[in-house]
Amino acid sequence: MCKVFKLTNAFLFIVLAAACCLQAETLELNVEEAVALGLQNSTTLKTKLIAVNAARAAVRSSRAGFYPTVTLGTVYTHYFEEQKTSAMSVNGFDIPSQYIGSTDPLLFTLDLNQTLTTFGQLKDSVKISEQNLNLAQIDLEEEKRTLIVSIKRAFYLYILTREVLKVQEETLDFRKERLEIAKKRFSSGLVPDYEVLSAETDVESFRPDLISAENQVQFALLAVKDLLNVEDEEGFDLKLMGDLHVSEIGLEKSELIELAMENRYDIEQYRKNLRLMEISNRVTRNQKLPVVRGFVQYQAQSGYDSATGRARYVGEDSWDGDLTAGVSLQWQLSGVFPWSRENADIVEASLDLEGMRLGLKSLESSVKLKIENLLLQIEEEKAKIASRNKGVELASKLYGSARERYAKGFISSTELNESLITLNTARLGYLESIYSYMEARFDLMDAVGVYHF
Repeated sequence: MCKVFKLTNAFLFIVLAAACCLQAETLELNVEEAVALGLQNSTTLKTKLIAVNAARAAVRSSRAGFYPTVTLGTVYTHYFEEQKTSAMSVNGFDIPSQYIGSTDPLLFTLDLNQTLTTFGQLKDSVKISEQNLNLAQIDLEEEKRTLIVSIKRAFYLYILTREVLKVQEETLDFRKERLEIAKKRFSSGLVPDYEVLSAETDVESFRPDLISAENQVQFALLAVKDLLNVEDEEGFDLKLMGDLHVSEIGLEKSELIELAMENRYDIEQYRKNLRLMEISNRVTRNQKLPVVRGFVQYQAQSGYDSATGRARYVGEDSWDGDLTAGVSLQWQLSGVFPWSRENADIVEASLDLEGMRLGLKSLESSVKLKIENLLLQIEEEKAKIASRNKGVELASKLYGSARERYAKGFISSTELNESLITLNTARLGYLESIYSYMEARFDLMDAVGVYHF
C-alpha cells in the first residue's frame, strides 16, 4: 500500500496549478491520479489519523506509570494575630513573652513517588494501550484500502457508462443511416413511404435510450466526484481517462487464502481484540495482587526571630528541613475469597475469550469459502467475455452484410433493424461482461484485504 499512500501532495498541487495557470476547464485524471486525489481530500482518513495520534499519546501516558512523579509545592501564610507566649514569673524569675512562630512562614515541599511493583498490572495496562494503538492503525489502513477500491469501482463504472453511451450513439447513427437509405430508395420509387416512416420511428424511439445513457454517465461521474470530495464549484471539470480491460490476478487460490489470513481487516481486528482480551483477563487476575509504592519527601520551613516574630529567610538558622521516606502497600484482600467479584469476573472473561476464539475460526472459514466462490465467478465471467466477444464479431459482420443487402433492396427494413438490435445487444453484453469481471476482481480484493493484485 505504501506506493499509493505516499503519493505526493506536490503532484496533486502541480496538476491543479497547471489547470488553473493554463485556464483549462478540464482536469484529466487516470485511475492512479484519481486515487491519489481521493486519499488527499478524504476527511474520513484525516479523522482516522487523529484517532491514531490520540492512541499514540495514550501509549505515552500509560508508560509514564513506570517513572517517578515529582511534585514541588510551596505555601506562604500570613498570621494577623501574633503567635507568642505570655510574660510570666516563676520563682522570682521574670520570663518575657516570646514568639512561638513566624508571622509570615514560608514552606517548601518536594515529593517523589515511585511505583515499585504492581505484579504486572502496570505493564499490562501499557500493552492494552499499545493494542488500542494497533487497532487504530489497522482501522486507518482499512479505511485507505476501502477508499481506494471504492474509487476504482466508481471510476470503472463511469468508464462503462461512457462506453455504453458510445455504443448507443453509434447505434443511433446506424438508425439515421438506415433512414437516409430509406429516403433515397423512396425517392427512387423502390419502396413505399412506409419504409421512411418506419425508419423515422426507429430513430425517434431510440432517442430516450440515448438520453438515459447520457444521464448514467453524469450519475457515475457524480459518484466519483463524491468519493474524491471534489465540488463542481472548484473551477474545473473532471474528465476520467481509462478503459475497461481484463487483467489476470496472478495468484493461486492457496496464495489468496494465505494473503487474506494476513491482510483482511476483520480477521486482523479479531486477532487484535483477542489479544486485547487476553491481556485484560490477565489484568483482572492480577487485581488480586498487591501494589507496592515508595515515596520520599523533603520539607523546608522558614525560620523566625523569637524576639520579634519576623520571618527569617536568609542567614543562620533561617531554614529548617526534614527528609522522610517510606513504602506503602495496598492489597484487595476480598479478591482471595471464592465468592468475590474478582473471581466472578475472571470466569466470565475466560468464557468470553473462548467464544472469541471460536468466532475467529468461523470467520476464517467463511473468508475461505467466499474466496473460492469469487474465483469461480471470475472464471465464469472470463468465459462469458470470450463468448460475447465472438458474438460481437459475428453480429458486426451480420449487420454489415444486412446493410449492404438492404441498400440493394435484397432484404426488408425489418430484417436490417433486427440485425442492428442484435449488434447493439451483443456490444452492450460484451461491455457488461468485462465490467462484471472487474467487479468480481474488486470483490476478491475486499475478500482478501488488498487494493490491487
